[in-house]
This record gives sequence, structure tokens and C-alpha cells, in this order.
Amino acid sequence: MGRQGRWKRGNAEDDAAPLRQRLFLLRLTILVAFCIGLVMSPGLWVGPRSYPQVPVWSLLPPIEGAVALALYGALFVLAGLAVIIPRPRWPIAGFLVIMIAFCLADQTRWQPWVFQYSFLLMVVGLGRGGSAAPAGDLQTLNLARLVIVFTYVFSGLQKINLNFMEHEFSWIITPITSLLPATTTPLDALGFLVPFIQVTFGVGLLTRRFRRASLAAAVGMHVFILAMFGPLGLNWNDIVWPWTAAMAVFDVLLFSGNDDFTWRDIVWNVRDFRHGAAVVLFVVLPALSFFNLWDSYLSSALYSGNLTEAQIYLSDLGAASTPGHVRPYLVHTSENTNVLNLQRWAIEDLNVTPYAETRVFKTIAGDLCHALSDRSQLVLVVKEQRLFFSRPEIGFRCSQL
Repeated sequence: MGRQGRWKRGNAEDDAAPLRQRLFLLRLTILVAFCIGLVMSPGLWVGPRSYPQVPVWSLLPPIEGAVALALYGALFVLAGLAVIIPRPRWPIAGFLVIMIAFCLADQTRWQPWVFQYSFLLMVVGLGRGGSAAPAGDLQTLNLARLVIVFTYVFSGLQKINLNFMEHEFSWIITPITSLLPATTTPLDALGFLVPFIQVTFGVGLLTRRFRRASLAAAVGMHVFILAMFGPLGLNWNDIVWPWTAAMAVFDVLLFSGNDDFTWRDIVWNVRDFRHGAAVVLFVVLPALSFFNLWDSYLSSALYSGNLTEAQIYLSDLGAASTPGHVRPYLVHTSENTNVLNLQRWAIEDLNVTPYAETRVFKTIAGDLCHALSDRSQLVLVVKEQRLFFSRPEIGFRCSQL
């Protein structure tokens, strides 16, 4: 009886070891990629910056100066501890608390990679252990799979719009078409298929039959994106390079191997509150973004052509009275017309794209209005692009901000 009990425990430990190793590698990938993103965007977290902070509530104090620097440094310390400590719940919890504080103080920090990494880190780092393993470890992996699958599905759905198919994709493949002009027409036609291909392999990852082909397609897509956005391509928005590479690693860790799981194991689990949170954040709320009822960056819409865009227009008098740190980002486009491109401002100042929501753009424009000697010299123009209920360009004067 004693030998039998030891044999069963030994089998359970043998089953649990590969799962724990995979979870460790997943946690390591998240933390390394997260820290690389933090290193590449110091202005976003600690400054100095000219791009205004946009807190969730106006009464929240900004996180800046020595406090920001101390919290920023603590993130790396906690990430290191989360790698070397066998049971890293408390350093991961501390990491996430600091990240929440940073994000409450500035919505521009709600970058898609920050959102995804944070939730995955919560799932992987604060998951069940002990007596729940290996069942708890398997459920944790399935939760991570749910996040990745629906990131692909909604990223594809967001791209079903003419803006992406006719313009955004054509720009992305510029490194190829500029080198091989003859490929322009067939590659442009591919832009009409890309959204459906992405949805298909996202769903295919849920199936046993098509999982390997879908995994190859997913990893291949990330290699393609790195080639297009990387230093030999557009050399653009380098903050997404580590996220793209990390996604390919997530794919391999979660969908390769001999794990026997079905779509029900991933999609349906009513006993785990983390599963409910994942379904709400990565399935239900992203669907609302199609109707402009949820934020696009939290709905896998980056580079989908389905985002809110904004420009600030100033007269010559208005441009002359803007703060000195803003003037380098102004472009004189015509007589008495100067354009402040918010995307260029955010990327050059913070190394991230602006948080693409009207409320954020209005706050930023309102902040600039306070610095003008004549508030009538500024107009904010916003265009909200969505799958349904897109809105035409709307202009806002300072009195409306």
C-alpha cells in the first residue's frame, strides 16, 4: 500500500514537471519581454516628457520625479525576484500593483502589450499551485491559451475594414513593394484576405486537427511583422518588436508539444474566476469596441485601421504661444496653419503610440489650450473609425475641451 501510494505520487510529479517547466518558461518570457518594453520607453514611465499625462481621474496626483524613478526601479527588482524565487506570488503581486498605479496615473501607458502582459502575468504568476497541480497548472496554461487565441481572433476581426485593406496593409508591405514594384498588385490584393486568414488560424489553434498548421501560420505572421517593422524594413515603432517576438514564443510554448486539450478546455470553465475575467476582458468587451463602447487598444486593434485618429491645428499666433517643448513637433503646412501630429509627438517623446481614444485626445488638447495666450487659435480634429458606427471628423474648440 505504501509502495502504491509512493508510485502514484511519483506519477503525479512526473506529469506535473513538464507543465511547471512550461509555466516557468512562459512566466520568464512575459517578464523578460515586459522589462524590455519598460527599458525601451523610459519617458513613458519616469520622464522627462513633454507629452502630457492623462490620468483616469483628474484628482489623481501624477507619478513623477523620484517617486516614479523608485517605482520604475522596483519593477525590475520584482521581476528579477519573480524569476529566481520558486513561489513568486508576492513579487508578481507587487509588480502588478505598481503597474496598476502607473496606469491609473496615465492612460497613455495602457499600451496593448502592457495590457496583455499584465493579465498573462496575473494568470501565470498568481495561479493555483500546491494541491491543485497539475490540474491547476493545466488550467493556467489554458487560460493563457484563451488570451492568445482571442487576441488573434479580434485582431483579425478589427482588420475587416477598407482602411486596413486598402491603406494600412499597403503601407506595412512597403519594404517589399518598394524593392519589387511588380509585386504591388498581388500583395495589395492579399490585404483583403489577411483579416480572414488571421481569424482562421486563431480559431484553428483551438482545434486538434488544424493546430499545427495554425501554429505555423501564427509564428510565420510574427516573423513577417518583424521583417516589415524591423530595422531592415520600415524601422518603425520599435516598442512592438519585442512584443511581436514574445507572441511567437507564447505560441510555441502554448500550442506545440503533445498536450491533449480541446476547445472546451480553453473556452468553457465556470469554476475558475480567472477564466471569467479572461472571457470578459478578451472576448466580451472587445466585441463592444466594434460599436465604440470599449477602448480599441484593449481590443487588439493596433495597426488595424480601426482606430481613432486626431490632429491639433493651430494658427501662426497659436503656434507662437505654445510651450517651447511642443514647438519641435509642429509642422507648418500652409498659410496660418500649423499641425501638431499626436502620433509623431508620442512616438518621438515616449517611444509609444498615443492612446487612441477621443477622451484622451481631448485632455491633451485641453492641456495645450491652457498654455495659449488666445484660446481661439486651436482646433482639435478627431475621427473615430470603428467596424460599426464610425463617426465623421469632429472639431473641438478649446471652449469644448
